[in-house]
Amino acid sequence: MVQKKHTTLILVLFLLGIFMGAIDNGIVSPAREIIQNSFSVSKGTGAWMITIYTLVYAVSMPISSKLSDTIGRKRMYIFGIAVFGIGSALCGFSNFYGNFAFLLTARVIQAIGAGGILPIATTVIGQSFPPEKRGTALGLVGAVYGVATIVGPTLGSTIIDLAGQNHWGFIFFINVPICIVTLCLSRVMEESRISIKNKLDIVGAVILAAMIASLLYALTNMNFFDVVSSLQKIKVYPFLIAFIVLIPVFILAEKRAADPVLSIRYFKNREILTIFIIAFIVGIGMMGMVYMPQFAENTLKLRSGSGGYLVTLLAVFSGVASPLSGKLLDKKGAKLVLMIGFFCTVAGTLVLGLIAAKSLTFISVLIGIAFMGFGVGFTMGPPLNYLILGAVKEEEGATALATMSLVRSIGVTISPSFMIGFIVDASKNIQSDLMQTLQVGFSKAVGGDMLAAMGSNGSKGSENLFASLQNADVTTIVSQLTDIFKKILPEKVQPLVLPALSDMSAEIEKTFQHALNLGYTHMFIASAIIAALGIAVSLTLKSKKKLVENSLENDPL
Repeated sequence: MVQKKHTTLILVLFLLGIFMGAIDNGIVSPAREIIQNSFSVSKGTGAWMITIYTLVYAVSMPISSKLSDTIGRKRMYIFGIAVFGIGSALCGFSNFYGNFAFLLTARVIQAIGAGGILPIATTVIGQSFPPEKRGTALGLVGAVYGVATIVGPTLGSTIIDLAGQNHWGFIFFINVPICIVTLCLSRVMEESRISIKNKLDIVGAVILAAMIASLLYALTNMNFFDVVSSLQKIKVYPFLIAFIVLIPVFILAEKRAADPVLSIRYFKNREILTIFIIAFIVGIGMMGMVYMPQFAENTLKLRSGSGGYLVTLLAVFSGVASPLSGKLLDKKGAKLVLMIGFFCTVAGTLVLGLIAAKSLTFISVLIGIAFMGFGVGFTMGPPLNYLILGAVKEEEGATALATMSLVRSIGVTISPSFMIGFIVDASKNIQSDLMQTLQVGFSKAVGGDMLAAMGSNGSKGSENLFASLQNADVTTIVSQLTDIFKKILPEKVQPLVLPALSDMSAEIEKTFQHALNLGYTHMFIASAIIAALGIAVSLTLKSKKKLVENSLENDPL
């Protein structure tokens, strides 16, 4: 498929596509509120700019991969890049000429294009190198994907800072020149297609799209800390029911299809099913990084929004680890690489949750980030891609990779709803902890129960005190409390209370830090347990260095 003299250009071609596709969801995150405010839509409505991209991306991956087998991987990849570029340009233009519905439509176009980039690029890279060098090549894929995923929010913040909040469209425009360069480089890629005389499984593709969309939408709206209540929501249970009902319909359709869009055999093969389980675990675990900026800000007393820059260090460690994992793949095999990666993740999350959250020091945060970065670099892409490409026939590589990416996407979808529960639960304790700190501080400063002495206005104000602190962080908690007390206290009491409040600033900040970090501690411990499960599942993999033998050829489906 690939001329050897063009190997470097081929790598650049596909790595650019992977970087672009991986970075786009994260790059939107820091601008979400800015964008929704510019269109005057609610937070719930604004979240759709990310949700709709995730849903369509997950749906389009297996369908695009199957299409690539028919019309050719080069054509499908070029189509994906072109569509992604057009969608990106339209997203940018919506900043100046469109409305929110126009933006969502453009995000759908973007996601359709992205779905044809990652699995095809990874497949071509993996199959363009001999088995003894495949791990190294896939290590580069993992490095680019991991770094892009992690630095996306940081890059988004940087672009917003440079262009200004009224020009958020530039976070999308940045993709356009990358698309143009990639399309120009695509001439070095040779076409390849599988000789398939059967028609595309349109019925299976439609059912699969409905299944994925139903499941991911339901999971997006789930509260995993209140499952019973969540299951009663109109945004959850109808879609879960639809997903369950469609499963046997899909299986029946795929059994009858001459060329199924997604092979059921994958889920009946022990080795491949194990790979999918590990991918699901990786998807859940990797989203713990989403809350790293907020954790760093609270722990190190950084201003809101600046924690994303610290996470760049995590991307650096991940970028260093991925090529190393690729080299190790070639020498020792995927099982060892995965176990090292999960072990690093366990170590990093425990350092952050049990040490950094209590010591509040930069060095402890850095050590935890370093371990997590290495964990991401060793688990994110190279070993799983290496395993799946070795477990299926060459012509099924793109489809199998897309299926694995889909399973990982389900884990990614579940994770935020699960992880945020720990933070929300900890936030409930902030009010009582701060009230206790204020009572003790005021008692020492002015004597007596100061809050009780405020009168009815103060009591009413103190009851609703923390409803006004939802957006407070450790750097603003004292100033916001000061503003609140100015509003609820009689003027004659303020000269006594406000100086005392200022004297207690360090204790107030410490109380706020520890109350919120308790939630992060629980979240990181949960992440460590999930990574430990990854170690346990990885132990069941074959220990051979060579590619897993193709066991699907004689599968009896």
